[in-house]
Amino acid sequence: MKTKLEIQTIESMKSLGIYEPEFDTMISIYCSLIEQYRAIEKDFKKSKFEVMEKTGYSDNRKKNPMVGSMEALRKDILNYSNALGLTPSGLRKIKSTMKETKKLSKLEQALSNFGS
Repeated sequence: MKTKLEIQTIESMKSLGIYEPEFDTMISIYCSLIEQYRAIEKDFKKSKFEVMEKTGYSDNRKKNPMVGSMEALRKDILNYSNALGLTPSGLRKIKSTMKETKKLSKLEQALSNFGS
């Protein structure tokens, strides 16, 4: 069963004319990354955006692990967004690939030759 976010992503891709059922696994992973990001972001807000935290026994401070996780997830989400055509550059890349690989029907070939 698809999540609400997966359905929204598929609808967005359909409206852009780039959805293929073969993308469903990738869409599922992309949506899972977003859900993970949102969960960590919620906890990060609860910590009042504490970027540095105290270590165990001293006054030393270290970077909050949530910050690193969010940074990694943002990069992964952007990569998946591009691959799925959900960013302007990703969409341009997919559209250009679709034009290159689109096979013309016999009628389309004849008409394109007629115009040249």
